[in-house]
Amino acid sequence: MRAQVAVLGVAVVMIIVIGGFVVTRPSLRTTSTVDPDVTIRCEASAPSAEACLAWGDDLFAAGAPSTTFEMQDVAQLVIRRPLFGLGTPCEVDYILGRYPDDPAWSEATPCR
Repeated sequence: MRAQVAVLGVAVVMIIVIGGFVVTRPSLRTTSTVDPDVTIRCEASAPSAEACLAWGDDLFAAGAPSTTFEMQDVAQLVIRRPLFGLGTPCEVDYILGRYPDDPAWSEATPCR
């Protein structure tokens, strides 16, 4: 009985540690190769900086998803994956240089 309680306790501690890592994992930042003035930030979305860069560059190269802004005005792309959203789409924020705190456009995109 004690062995089962110990195993359960260890499992709970491991789940808490892994969950804490996922929640507090720092975002990855990289500079776009399509436009060096654009910062791509992946918040728990990509396993590496290279994957974040490739995903952001693909989104940037696809062009503006709206007519409310032009891609040359974009200063940041922020890509987010829902924490426990298996099967749900990721989100991309297009942030302009003149409004660094407010996305000009947000959209759902398939997660990689």
